[in-house]
Amino acid sequence: MHPYETLFVLHPELPEAQVRETVERARRLIEGMQGQIAEVQDWGMRDLAYPVRKQARGIYVLMQYAAPPGVVKELERTLKIADEVLRFISVRRPAPTKAKRRAAGRNRTAPPAEQGAVPAPEQGS
Repeated sequence: MHPYETLFVLHPELPEAQVRETVERARRLIEGMQGQIAEVQDWGMRDLAYPVRKQARGIYVLMQYAAPPGVVKELERTLKIADEVLRFISVRRPAPTKAKRRAAGRNRTAPPAEQGAVPAPEQGS
């Protein structure tokens, strides 16, 4: 399974119950296809950069999950046909590697070439 995140923008005039139902439908689809939801963030109402279907605002929801690649294709198909979804985007997040985890724990005050460099002796006049 690979880590993914999908951000979708819902119609601004949706009642709260329908927003929850749309999120729950996406959750059931992911979990029904052996995916695992890591986090769901409701970002609330935000301005859009440009009007979409004559709407200047939208309700943003971010879902982070791990799933087989076919799940993303099915989720996007479902979001595409849902009338309440204005826009969506799915991206595959990079999986943390051992080297990245080790590097995050290291002290990053000096560039790697200078971390162990011995200072040059001072020359007297």
